[in-house]
Formats: sequence, structure tokens, C-alpha cells
Amino acid sequence: CKVRRVILASSNHVMGGYKDLSTHGPSSIHPTSPPRVGTIPLNPAQIASSGDAIAYGTAKLAAERLAMTLGELYGDVTSFVVLRIGWCQPGENLPSTLSAAGSPPEFLADGGEVVVEEASEDDKKDELWYKGMWLSNRDFLGYFGAAIDLVVPTTEEEATLKGGDNVTTDDEISSTGVHRNVRKGFVLVNAMSKNSGAKWNLEETEKRLGVVSKDDSMS
Repeated sequence: CKVRRVILASSNHVMGGYKDLSTHGPSSIHPTSPPRVGTIPLNPAQIASSGDAIAYGTAKLAAERLAMTLGELYGDVTSFVVLRIGWCQPGENLPSTLSAAGSPPEFLADGGEVVVEEASEDDKKDELWYKGMWLSNRDFLGYFGAAIDLVVPTTEEEATLKGGDNVTTDDEISSTGVHRNVRKGFVLVNAMSKNSGAKWNLEETEKRLGVVSKDDSMS
């Protein structure tokens, strides 16, 4: 039995290091941008409860690189589509419950009373990042559905033709192509909703998957 398609659920944490960089504004994080693993909260209290985002992001990046390598080797038989998934909450996944805590209050109460603490200034800054990478349930299903049927290059020559100008304007990327997101047996895109003012760029997502996000955490 041959596996035609593998869809890898990668993570925004691969690029989390861009969160507090003032040099990167709206739509500046492309799938071809150099990885900066880990999303570090500004609030020390959130750091203590959020786990090791750097280790998590590194593991996801390693999985991306493995998919890329396997695509190079076996892409004519099995192809790989990598989705760098944004922020998905359990349950209804509404923009109104997005916060620096990471989950809606009812999922953090551990069966007890729901207590909503006042957000600090650092929490409010982090919250903008989380809202910028929110992925709605509807867009989640749309992206994964499109990834199943996406036509992925089966040769490096085809990948070069399909890739076109799919690199950012950074000299180090354009000159080496080291972070190309379209290769033999491999396509990688961002997977967030179209959130106003977000740093995430969805041009490649729309171009490759043919899906335009229908939701915005800011609206």
C-alpha cells in the first residue's frame, strides 16, 4: 500500500521568535523566512505555565526538515504538505476568548470556578500576537481539505517552475534559496486566518492551496 500524501501539522512556534521584533511588521513572516523558534511570553508568570516553547518549536522544525528530505527522496510517490498552524483553541475557538493564557477560561478552571484575572500590560502585548495568528475552525478545515488535493511537484525541475519567485526579499534567502517552501515532493505554507495587522503573510497559502481565509480575529 503506497501513501500518496502526508500532511504535517507544524506550528507557529517555528517562527515565534519574530513576535517582538520591531523590524517585522504586518505580512512580513513568509514561509520562506528564516526560522526563529519559540514564542516567549513577556509576562514571567506566563513563561512558567506555558512550557518550553523553544524545544517545542525546534521539534516542529525538525519534523519540517524531515518531511522536506523525504520529499526529495520519495516525492514522486509520497508528497508532503506542511501547514504552519496558527492559534487554535479547544471548543468553539472564538476570537473573544483569545488571551495570553492560551485557552478559554473554562478550559483552565480544572473543574472549579472560572476566574478571569486582569491582564497585565505585557499580557495585552502578547495577546495581539495571539490574535494575529488565530486560525478559525472553518479556515482550519478549509486548509486541510485543500492540502489533501494540492498538486505537489514530483521533480526538482517542476518545483523550480512552480516555485517561481516564492522567496522573500532578504538577500540571504534570495541568494541561496535555503528556505524555499516549494520543492520536489514538498510544499510548506502558513496556516492562519486573515487577521488584520498580523505579521503572518498568507500570499503563498492562497496561491498554493487556492483557499482564501474567511475569518478575521479583529472583526
